[in-house]
Amino acid sequence: MYSTKKTLQRIAALTAALTAVVAISSGSGVQAKIEAKVGDKCTKAQYGKYTKVGAVRVRCTYKNKKYTWTKVATTTATTIPVKVDKSQWPKKFVIGAVPSENAAAMTLKYKGLVQLFQEELGIPVEFYSATDYAGIIEAQIANKVDLAFYGPFSYVIAKLNGAKIEPAGVAVSSATGVPGYRSYGIAKANNTAVTKIADFKGKRICFVDPASTSGTLYPTAGLLAAGIDPAKESTQYAGGHPQSVQAINKGTCDVGFAYDDILDKDVPGGKVSGVGASDIKVVWKSGLIAGSPIAVRLNMPQSLVDAVRNIVLNKANKTAMVKDGRCTTEATCQIIEDSSWGFIKTTDSYYDGVRAVCESTKSTKCK
Repeated sequence: MYSTKKTLQRIAALTAALTAVVAISSGSGVQAKIEAKVGDKCTKAQYGKYTKVGAVRVRCTYKNKKYTWTKVATTTATTIPVKVDKSQWPKKFVIGAVPSENAAAMTLKYKGLVQLFQEELGIPVEFYSATDYAGIIEAQIANKVDLAFYGPFSYVIAKLNGAKIEPAGVAVSSATGVPGYRSYGIAKANNTAVTKIADFKGKRICFVDPASTSGTLYPTAGLLAAGIDPAKESTQYAGGHPQSVQAINKGTCDVGFAYDDILDKDVPGGKVSGVGASDIKVVWKSGLIAGSPIAVRLNMPQSLVDAVRNIVLNKANKTAMVKDGRCTTEATCQIIEDSSWGFIKTTDSYYDGVRAVCESTKSTKCK
């Protein structure tokens, strides 16, 4: 269990600053036409380069320890330029995420996304998992994380505190899905004294993190609507959604909150240690919350920002990952820490609803 902390209290430690540039030689004269076809070998020096073979565009990719020419999907042919100036790109690219589990588990779940970006960008890519929401927010504000998967509230906080970011996409559960999720109010299944959110009054309440949308902001709005002032109750932060569920199951908290997938999928699937499907009950559900964004840092070379947006919208989804041979089936493919299919296009204004909840709750974290 974590004690309450001020959001943005510390900057997470990261490796070397991303200010050096990559020296990628493009030659000084007219480049000879590349003769290639799909499946042919290419060289390390040709990695990331494009050429056209008849009506087919191909790209030199690295997969299974081999450099080969691969057909470029028609969905990306018009969005990735044939020639990209990478001379001002950083030496490496860092992807981060607000914590939902421990660092080792998070790193494993983002392994496929990291590999995708490394192969598509042609530069080393690292994953950074902060110990709390404040760490990832401050890391992106400090230009130490280039692409971050946020909850809606933590994204709003990051923007409010100076992060030069915008959503590159919003997570959806399927290719035709609508972005969004819910906060659940929960209690021990055998706790007969709690059947609705109004029963949280006088109980020990577990929130998730000060910057959590479904674990703090929307629950605060729900409590206030039920006539309960959280400031006058016994509250604490669990540090993560699974931890909130575990705390209630152990009796550390009487009631608490977590986002829907934890209760609908992870607990029944045995993914929350020590908690069974019959241990916890849901007594309250929030309205639909704006979907979680993956935000790109804008104060990078425009060509890199454009490349990142393209990968997020056209490559970072289960359908594309299977088509490109990165996953065997969509059922076994993992893009981020939850079961999301991938990302679709969105804008910053999509999160105005979260900002409105900030205003209604008078949360000090919204400033």
